[in-house]
Amino acid sequence: MDATIWLESAVFRKIINIIVSSGQCAAWAGVCLMAFTVAHAETIAQQPTHIEVFISARHSIVEINAKGVSSKPQKPEITVYEIDGIHFVERDLSLNLPVNPQQSKQLVLQRIHNLDEQSRSKMQSAATALAKAMRYGIDRYPAIVFDGQVVVYSVTDLNVALAYYQERRAGAKP
Repeated sequence: MDATIWLESAVFRKIINIIVSSGQCAAWAGVCLMAFTVAHAETIAQQPTHIEVFISARHSIVEINAKGVSSKPQKPEITVYEIDGIHFVERDLSLNLPVNPQQSKQLVLQRIHNLDEQSRSKMQSAATALAKAMRYGIDRYPAIVFDGQVVVYSVTDLNVALAYYQERRAGAKP
């Protein structure tokens, strides 16, 4: 257990002070410390380390507030994928193409070859997003994936999705 967690708990300090000042045996203090450690270990175990968000360009996400991860020293790593980004790249590459298929092919190849770094990066991100979504079996969006294991659909508020995840990890139904 991270020492900063139990040191920051005013309630825990009060309980220990009461036990120590009342002359009770040190075993009670140990029992309280162990119970507190177990409770916080379960909370920490329910915190994801990596969150992947699959959204469209028209969606926005609500970031995790500090309350959602207060028992963990650091926020989870969050990666956002725009699942429809490939459509924008395709649109840009196919803009004003000639009717002739051979000429169209040549022009698209030339456009791909002449892409600037920002466009290449967008194209790579879009391809990565699609590959990840396929790997997870995501069939609609928005979707939020926790630690590559649990998917929450139709939610863009990471605090709400985190609550569903934590309920699932605790064995409760969301």
